Amino acid sequence: MSGESLTTLIFQAKNGNKDSFALLYNELYTPLFRFIKSRTKNHDKSVDICQDVFIKWYKSLDTYEIKMKPLSYLMMIGMRLIINDSNKKTSLFLDEKYEEIIADESISPADITFDFNTDSENIKDLFENLSDTQQIVLTMRYVADADTDTIAEALETTNANIRQIESRALRKLRDIYADKYKNRT
Repeated sequence: MSGESLTTLIFQAKNGNKDSFALLYNELYTPLFRFIKSRTKNHDKSVDICQDVFIKWYKSLDTYEIKMKPLSYLMMIGMRLIINDSNKKTSLFLDEKYEEIIADESISPADITFDFNTDSENIKDLFENLSDTQQIVLTMRYVADADTDTIAEALETTNANIRQIESRALRKLRDIYADKYKNRT
């Protein structure tokens, strides 16, 4: 759905149109859920947090101003709820299919597409070596399929900083992978 369509739905929802909010919910729930589930590792907790995010947004619609993309705003709320729920470090689980991609320095981040539903187990140990911010950026990018603008807004930083974090995280994963698996045949 285009940004203009989302903006129109938000204005309609602000004016009391519950059907418009339902459409917003349907459009934004899946990427938000993917992001939250990758951080919590718990389906039920992720569903609860997503519901809390939408409830908070719905209750604040009267005062909500469109200063960032709606998905960025919801991810920001989601991150805060996750942090409030638990101060434990979390990590993203990836699968073995991507070991070759991470090890191959000729592949740019823009060329990488991940299927996190089927490919998550073999890189999970590698992700534990990333900082929380790097994990969050890669999660938003490849699990929630958020663009750089959305991630930058959600993390309240610049696009250049997000691209740099993403690039460094992928490079770090490549280096760790090479060290860990270079002697395997």
